Amino acid sequence: MKISFSSRLLAKTLLLPVVALQLAWSFPAIAYKTAQYSQSDIHYIDRSKGERNRALLVSQPDHDSDYLASQQAGSPMLWRIEYPDTNSDIRSSYIFGTIHIDDEKVMAIPDSVLRRLAASDTLMLELELNASGSVNILRKMLFTDGRNLKQVIGETEFQKVTLALAESGNQLPGDILSVLKPWAAMLLLIRPENNSGTFLDKKLADSARNTGIRIEGLETIDEQLSVFDDLLLADQVNLLRSTMNTLTEKDQAYSDLLDAYLSGDLEELIRVSATQEPEDKKLAELIKTRLIYDRNQKMFDRLQGRLQAGNTFIAIGALHLPGELGLLNKLSQAGYRLVRIGRWD
Repeated sequence: MKISFSSRLLAKTLLLPVVALQLAWSFPAIAYKTAQYSQSDIHYIDRSKGERNRALLVSQPDHDSDYLASQQAGSPMLWRIEYPDTNSDIRSSYIFGTIHIDDEKVMAIPDSVLRRLAASDTLMLELELNASGSVNILRKMLFTDGRNLKQVIGETEFQKVTLALAESGNQLPGDILSVLKPWAAMLLLIRPENNSGTFLDKKLADSARNTGIRIEGLETIDEQLSVFDDLLLADQVNLLRSTMNTLTEKDQAYSDLLDAYLSGDLEELIRVSATQEPEDKKLAELIKTRLIYDRNQKMFDRLQGRLQAGNTFIAIGALHLPGELGLLNKLSQAGYRLVRIGRWD
């Protein structure tokens, strides 16, 4: 079956929910990101001009293992990253945990965050977008080998998924709906409502672009979508079924996640997210590993060049920050000193 990718309306419909898979399966409220970056929003390291990420050698000084203990209730998810070598002239960087929705409370970015961003040389986001991104996303979302969704999940479940997609505002043409992969249908079902066409990360990018701050991405679209696209088909089907079984709880789940994020309490964020994992614990652990832990290591490795350059503002999904395998702990173990920044600091 030949699939046409020429319709701009179709591309917009499919792109909006799934360009970035930020945090985890247990974070349906933030597994959403729009594709409304223009090509000029994202700049790339030009390796032909010698712009390379340099290896970072750091000492292992003593550091406070309880640096996450002080939650500063209501504070933004913002930490200063101080370079290990205090004798160097490398300026501190910042890391900010985001939630990828357009709620007005989230979009009211604290001044303490905006001031750090405005003073930075570089903004690093999760997503690297290029001109071929739209077609790549569509190709990954759809079966192109003769299979279809009805074949994979059965007639009865296909009708239920079709109805659920329509009720959630996903009005897809029949020939596209029929060849959605299970993971793509799942992501379309869990996307949070977005009426503004923007979200927190995009607002940060717009602010950076308007002040001439360089913007870079930590990952490619292909890498992010592969988190789900590389799953066994049986696991994709289980994810879709798990989603269908919990659709009635979606609004409450979003509300709980939003409250946890706004509280500024990382431990609460972890606790709430854990209550929303798939019932299949083996599958839940697999998704958590692929969507959080593996990507945490990749992001950490790719951050090193910018941290060595200094004065970088990093904005990534909040669930990448906490825990033993989280970025805050990885940075601390590498010798960096992290200081929590309050709302009014």
